[in-house]
Amino acid sequence: MSDGHFPEEWLASIVKANNGDHTNNPDEGLSKIVTTGGEGTTLQKILSKDGSLILGKRHYEKYGDNTAILCKYLDSAVRLPIQCHPDAETSQKLFNSPFGKTECWHIIATRKIENEEPYILLGFKIGVDPAAFASAVSEQNIPKMIDMLHKIQVHPDETYFVPGRMPHAIGPGVFMLEVQEPSDWVIQPENYCADIKLSNTDMWGKLQPEEGLQVFNYIGYTKDDLMNRVSASNTILKEKDGIKIIELIGNQHTKAFGLWKVFVTGSAKLTIPSEFAIIVIVKGDGMLKWTDGVKQLKKSDYFLIPATIKDMEFSSQDVMEMLVCLPPFVSK
Repeated sequence: MSDGHFPEEWLASIVKANNGDHTNNPDEGLSKIVTTGGEGTTLQKILSKDGSLILGKRHYEKYGDNTAILCKYLDSAVRLPIQCHPDAETSQKLFNSPFGKTECWHIIATRKIENEEPYILLGFKIGVDPAAFASAVSEQNIPKMIDMLHKIQVHPDETYFVPGRMPHAIGPGVFMLEVQEPSDWVIQPENYCADIKLSNTDMWGKLQPEEGLQVFNYIGYTKDDLMNRVSASNTILKEKDGIKIIELIGNQHTKAFGLWKVFVTGSAKLTIPSEFAIIVIVKGDGMLKWTDGVKQLKKSDYFLIPATIKDMEFSSQDVMEMLVCLPPFVSK
């Protein structure tokens, strides 16, 4: 299969994609569900009817039928444009939305493209000021814009936290799981994505350029300070009874979502702190059992565990690795 121009697959999504002039259908971004009767619908429509049952009472009382989390597979064949997303406060101010787009990236696999090592661009260097960046954007001096950001070579099984308002870009040859707040607000101040010309709407959304540039946080970092800010916590939460749970993203990063890496050897029960979760199988295969059912699992499967399932037991003859994506915690 050859690389193409559509690098994302949205998982358990209730968010419409903001693709501007490149939109192919009005439901772009919404996850499709096939019901037992064989009829297709969207997760959004199912949640509008049974949101409290699926998402849990506490979550539903706070967020309604919104999952309050969005997960994506992203596989880049080219360097994607420099981007910036609002945090929740900026999103409320500029987009009248309660959700920003703080996110994290878990690198699943990498590959060289045209002999270039895979990398990301993340965070401004020390000394970059708004006027200098605005000038580079106005001139479309892309090398200068790139040089203002830290370049980080990436490898499989690394995780990076990307707070709202931090500039970033994904280089070619990076396959990742992205976990984020449920919005598609984006500012990307480059005229092109590879050979595709971007419209003003693609670049700035409904904002004017001077407003869009205010979304960026111009705090500069040394490389060490940046890595301290964006690295995973890698805290072991449990390691016994056939299961190892590692917290990658937790409250020290953000309260908007969480991310665990889980290894199952043999048979093990998994208890999650939220009412529901989105689970992605990264390596291996196995089985999920609960009170009323069973599901065979294989690498790259993903699914939403509803609030009605409490007793989950995973099993694998070898070692199965999962990523558990947690929505914002809602206390009792």
